[in-house]
Amino acid sequence: MPAETIIGRFNERVRSHPDKVALRYKDAGDWKDITWRDYGDTVKRAAKGLSALGFKSGDKMSLLSGNRPEWHFADVACLSLGGATAPVYTTNSPEQVGYIVGHSDSKVACVENPDQLDKVLKMRSELPQLDKVIVFEGYQGDADRDFVMTWEELLNAGKDVDDSTYEEAVASLQPGSLATFVYTSGTTGPPKAVMLTHQNVWWTATHSEQHIPIGGADNARALSYLPLSHIAERMISHFLQIYYGTQTWFGESIDTLIADLQACKPTYFFGVPRVWEKFYAGVQAKMAAADPNDRKAKLAKKAIEVGRKVAEAEQQAVGRGATMADAKVPLGVKLRHAALDKLVLHKIRAAFGLEECELALSAAAPLNAELIWFFHSVGIKITEGYGQSEDCGPTTWNPPDAIKIGTVGTAFPELEVKTAGDGEILVRGGNVMTGYYKNEEATKETIDSDGWLHSGDVGEFDEHNYLKITDRKKDLIITAGGKNVSPQEIENRLKFNHLVSQVVVIGDRRPFLTALVTLDEEKAPSFAKQHGIEGDMAAIAHHERTLKEIQAAIDELNANFSKVEGIKKFRVLERDFLQEENEITPTMKVKRKQINDIYADVIQDMYDKESEAAAGAAAPERK
Repeated sequence: MPAETIIGRFNERVRSHPDKVALRYKDAGDWKDITWRDYGDTVKRAAKGLSALGFKSGDKMSLLSGNRPEWHFADVACLSLGGATAPVYTTNSPEQVGYIVGHSDSKVACVENPDQLDKVLKMRSELPQLDKVIVFEGYQGDADRDFVMTWEELLNAGKDVDDSTYEEAVASLQPGSLATFVYTSGTTGPPKAVMLTHQNVWWTATHSEQHIPIGGADNARALSYLPLSHIAERMISHFLQIYYGTQTWFGESIDTLIADLQACKPTYFFGVPRVWEKFYAGVQAKMAAADPNDRKAKLAKKAIEVGRKVAEAEQQAVGRGATMADAKVPLGVKLRHAALDKLVLHKIRAAFGLEECELALSAAAPLNAELIWFFHSVGIKITEGYGQSEDCGPTTWNPPDAIKIGTVGTAFPELEVKTAGDGEILVRGGNVMTGYYKNEEATKETIDSDGWLHSGDVGEFDEHNYLKITDRKKDLIITAGGKNVSPQEIENRLKFNHLVSQVVVIGDRRPFLTALVTLDEEKAPSFAKQHGIEGDMAAIAHHERTLKEIQAAIDELNANFSKVEGIKKFRVLERDFLQEENEITPTMKVKRKQINDIYADVIQDMYDKESEAAAGAAAPERK
């Protein structure tokens, strides 16, 4: 029988391609292979070990670890037994870890190392349902041995469990069974637990194949570096890797991303907007630092200009309802582009490790359209998509052969997507969650009686059914004068300035708009050196030359918006927003409520009559 779940497909891979490389990880500086046979054997041992601990169908397991093979082994072992996993961000505090482990009713928790173990041990008294913690590496056996064990001990624990226990569990797995929780990082309040079934995951995998296939080549591969607690990374480098039989390479850290990409040379790559922004800023900084008379610098600029002409022709084709391959590129431009691509643009792609990338993906937050234009000009055809944890990741995505810049693409096949009277995007289909765990009220607020998922996002479709996101429904600012303002587009445009990292526009029930601005911690020091500014980030933020630079960017921004949408005052903060301060989510989305609370005094100062019209810099007020 053909597979009906991702676990069924996993076992097909193990049987049909046992010697093919499935996973790669770095050990002592060298990349090591894990074949599908190795993968299958370890999953079976882990599942038998869990069975020996009394773990059974319907039980829950928390996963608190960075990206590594053991994360996948433990996850697949749990799912194979009919259990459900509750991934936890490694950056979470002990209290946040305790909340998820407790709320999910986890019987077992797998943690990466003693540091993560300590978070669980700190909350142990509040977790009566938790029977066992399994540590992947570094544990020296100094905790309660009845409560804590090593990964190797788990693998050995099932040696007396018959293989039939594992095989029967896999055979009895039902598509409608709960597969995983996805705890929403949430910009307000405690996280909610999205419930996704095996059927949700399978539907998403099969329909992704129809819309944005990633596994065409024999050596198709991706780099896993974003948190696996995030549904996009989980789908792309884990579930879809199993579905297609591709390779997943585990990056060492976000700090080694470029080096890891250059080693992996992924054929498909997913980056959240902040990653693409960092890549872009790096290229711009190098070009700005180059001698304008340098032959290589001139050639690079020319190559990007010619690439832009090709990208413009491709966009014109898509605008007509055709594909990018149907673009009418003048022969002279086509020939120059081919030559310059080989001489220059290929090297730019290689600098990112993306010279073999056939599918570049972005989602989680909007990308500045001009940034996408740049990457298309250098031959990295970013395809932007949209969705949420509540529908397993994707709602719409730009088809790779017909990308329309400025949109998040078209709906997945067989997925119903429409906008309500107020513009809110509604979704109904096989990838929509069954609800929020232990939160019937929130479930009813999100999924109506007709099965429509209310996204909370506002958008509009064009004549070719491409969706454009215009704002978050709850983020809409209504000024004191009753004017509706969408802050995201304003913020996104200002973030395009080389010196800016994050922007939060303020103005709900206020007489005018203001903004909190943070500086890019990589670009600010070079800006300071160039302009003779001495001191740390706080000194740079307060300096008159910095404020003048930001004011100029805001003036330019205001010229492109109506008066009511213009930013009247701003403050440059002394540091960037931090996840550990609960100011941004793990995918670098700003938490507006927390920002408004933390910087309440700074915000109020901008609205006080005594406040100077000129901009200023401010340190956070701790609450």
